[in-house]
Amino acid sequence: MKRRDFLASGTGLGLAALAGCATNATGFSAAPVTGDALVQSIDSPMRPIKSSMSRVTRTIVGLRPFRKPGPRLEAARVGSKHVVHNYGHGGGGVSLSWGVAELATNLTKEARSDRVAVLGSGAIGLSTAILLQRAGAEVTIYAKDFPPYTTSNVAGAMWHPVTLFENDQVSQETVAMLDLASRIAFNRFIRFANDPKYGVYWIRQYSLSERPMSTLRPYVGGDALYPGLIRNRPGGPFGFPYYDAYYTLMIDPDIYLRALVNDFLAAGGRMKEMAFETEGDLEKLTEMSIVNCMGLGASKVFGDESIIPARGQLSFLLPQNDIDYGYAGSVDDYGLLYSFPRKTGILLGGSVDKGDWSLEPRADEIRRMVEGHAYLASKLT
Repeated sequence: MKRRDFLASGTGLGLAALAGCATNATGFSAAPVTGDALVQSIDSPMRPIKSSMSRVTRTIVGLRPFRKPGPRLEAARVGSKHVVHNYGHGGGGVSLSWGVAELATNLTKEARSDRVAVLGSGAIGLSTAILLQRAGAEVTIYAKDFPPYTTSNVAGAMWHPVTLFENDQVSQETVAMLDLASRIAFNRFIRFANDPKYGVYWIRQYSLSERPMSTLRPYVGGDALYPGLIRNRPGGPFGFPYYDAYYTLMIDPDIYLRALVNDFLAAGGRMKEMAFETEGDLEKLTEMSIVNCMGLGASKVFGDESIIPARGQLSFLLPQNDIDYGYAGSVDDYGLLYSFPRKTGILLGGSVDKGDWSLEPRADEIRRMVEGHAYLASKLT
């Protein structure tokens, strides 16, 4: 694509949404899963996860870039550079990546430059770089770390944007942007579903609660983005009195990010190691147009005090081919617990520690999760 095509073309929003369907969900139990479907119906029996310390394969820690007013997505002039800020997506970075990348690409085109620098190589940086390439730009990614050493590599990465903002600090404009970005992102992600190259596949997901859950507000992006959605139903799995359930996409970051890197490089992209300390460092770049996808790094470089870490610790169990579901809920004795199946192992999580910068795994947290998920598995009777 020639330079004039990049300046004139759009990337297209593609907002067609999947329609939800009503599902009868009763009688959850632990029983053999049968049938040829890649994912079972919401009310199908569930095999228990085998959660024990002897099955733990590894534990990782990541720091979500949580910005209290919500993600920053806007254009600004920084010295001589045209900068589009695209960071601070909390626990929704992978989920939102294609959506915010498309919006950032549209803002970048306003600079009318055919050479663009992208700062950061996580899911958002890579997605933004690829869309800029497809729009005809020559793109270089600058970062201190590259996959598999990014925050995105240690994300839970089930498709459902969460931990996005503080309710008392977010604007309606940001909420509207997140809804739009979610619709764009979901309808791009489903194109990867069940393609082993990208590590994206369907699962059924359950949100569990001891109390009735409000249905006054739709899920982020609208309920139509959650196929099969049922809300606030009684008699859920694991003995919970109430639950929501839907189908969604599980994204394995190690597989997915490796595929994006290969796509970017195959299209002629370049990746250069570089650290940034202040806004003045941007002047070292030859590109006049920059997209800032630095995540937590934007706090120091751009002086954004509203962004903080939201620490998450994940442990992985040996894989189980009979687990096609994920869940999230709080238990009195164990606190928040969530689990998702990956091809490489069963992910155990349950921590969102805002303001905590520690990257060291905590043994007590590993045991809490392992024992908590084992307790829930015992409730599948």
